[in-house]
Order: sequence, then structure tokens, then C-alpha cells
Amino acid sequence: MPEEKSKIVQLFSEIQHGNKAAFDELFALYYDKLLAFAIQYIKQTESAEEITSELFVRIWLKRDGLSKVLNPEVYLYVAVKNACLNLIRSDKKRYLLFVEQPSGQPFEQVADHYSTGIEDRELVKLLDFAVASLPEQRKLIFRLVKEQGLKNSTVAQILGISVRTVENQLYKAVKTLADSISGYLGYHPQTKISRKQTSSNLLMLFFL
Repeated sequence: MPEEKSKIVQLFSEIQHGNKAAFDELFALYYDKLLAFAIQYIKQTESAEEITSELFVRIWLKRDGLSKVLNPEVYLYVAVKNACLNLIRSDKKRYLLFVEQPSGQPFEQVADHYSTGIEDRELVKLLDFAVASLPEQRKLIFRLVKEQGLKNSTVAQILGISVRTVENQLYKAVKTLADSISGYLGYHPQTKISRKQTSSNLLMLFFL
């Protein structure tokens, strides 16, 4: 993560000087992450895509002011969050709060990327269902930390909450997930992983 943070600072600097290749690299690195983040708020892919795309358009059009951004990564997430909240507050867009996101498989994507050797898709489905059932804030924090790899302190800045709150919500999320699959596994994953007794990269990813 320190290398990635240094990278985005460098990209912002290059974009400010009109480097289109740097802008394209920033887009490739963060568009999907920011889109997934936006969907957590507004539950509609099309509107989330508009918000995310508009952010990158503004970054390019207003690139002269990028030197004022002290933490580019936090800036990106907060900008998306604020745009989502503004949309939610709009009277004619309020119904979006109650529109369910088309069924996706975030854990399928994670499993494909981190643990190609996992054949047990039933476990993936159980985890997917367990995450989807978490309270909204807890689910958002879990996905930012565990799926997107952000630090607890960064998530706290993005959401405007304390690091302790992030830690507490993350702990509760992980415990819920562990409890939800312990019957299927025949053991409690937190206990096994703490003893290094699992060979599952997927379990290590979410319970370490």
C-alpha cells in the first residue's frame, strides 16, 4: 500500500502538468474500485457509473488545482461519496435507495484473483451471502478494507468516522462471517487461521 500511495501522488502530479498517459493509468487503477464503492451507496450501477466517470472528467478538466490535494486516494473516495450522497438527497432520485443492485458476485471475483485453486464455490456463495447480509456501514467498511485493501485509517478518513469505529465494525463483520461458515467448514475459521492450519487463500484473505 505505501507504494500504491506514492504512485497515486506521482500520477496526480503528472496529470496536473497535462500528462494524458498518467490520467489513463489513474483511471485504470481506480475506476473499478470507485465504481464498486459508489454502488454501495446508491445501489444502481448506471448512476454509479455516471458519478465515477464524471469524477475523472472533473479531474482532467480541473487538473491545474490538483497540487492542492494532500491525500489523492482519500480525495477520490470522498468525492465519490459526496456525489452519491447528493444524488440520494435529490427528491426525484430518492427511489434509488430502495433499488436493489443487480445480483453480482464480488466474492467470485476475489476468489478468481486471490485463490484460483479453490474449487468449492459453495463456500464462496456462503461468504457472499454473509457479506450481503451485513449492516450497510459494516458491509462498506469490510469491502473497503478486505476487498479493496485500504488501510483502516484511510477508510476512517473517507467515511468521516474514527479509526476505532472502523476497527470495531471490521471485527464484527469478520466474526459474523466466521460464525456463518463455521457449520459448513466443521470448524471456526478464525481459530484455524490463527494457528496457520488452513490452506485456503480465500479464508486467509478475509479472516487474517
